[in-house]
Amino acid sequence: LRSHGALGVTLAAAGILMVTMGARQSMGLFVGPLNTSTGLGIVAISFAMAIAQFTWGAVQPLAGAAADRWGPRPVLIAGILILALGTALTPLFTSAWGLLFTIGLLSAMGAGAGSFSVLIGAAAQRMPAEARGSASGVINAGGSFGQFVFAPLAQKLIQVLGWMGAMYSMAAIALLALPLIGKITKGSQGHSLPAASANNSD
Repeated sequence: LRSHGALGVTLAAAGILMVTMGARQSMGLFVGPLNTSTGLGIVAISFAMAIAQFTWGAVQPLAGAAADRWGPRPVLIAGILILALGTALTPLFTSAWGLLFTIGLLSAMGAGAGSFSVLIGAAAQRMPAEARGSASGVINAGGSFGQFVFAPLAQKLIQVLGWMGAMYSMAAIALLALPLIGKITKGSQGHSLPAASANNSD
């Protein structure tokens, strides 16, 4: 990562993954407040969270294939917007089916589209081959850092704003990743490097 450009691309990708992973992992903090507010029960809310975990994993290879075909930029933009939309709609859809739609599908789909497979592939297109291994490690570290940062942040937001206000705040925070997309997708095209082939981990 000696090149300034490669470092900037790597840090931008790590920043996006920090947001998407942090938002996804912090959802567990909302189970108790959601249950208290809606009375749906821990089982129904946890089921929506479990569907979200499945959706997040299932979307990643599809998002990687889409990035190969049309380029990573539209995939990442769509992912961040869908993540923010699903998070913002959650306080408005507080039935069991509503949570399956917002948390189980929308938010998880958005987080999956902005996760490892697309980000590592997009970053690799912008740097020399010898820098890609180091870049992948830094990008993965961004995901871990996101979990570390977002958990206390979400907890504090819930305490100060209530769970609904915290959800709206998390949706707004997710949108902060949008400016970083241009840094890692400038000039990139589909068909250049299979993003779906990048290794990913939870």
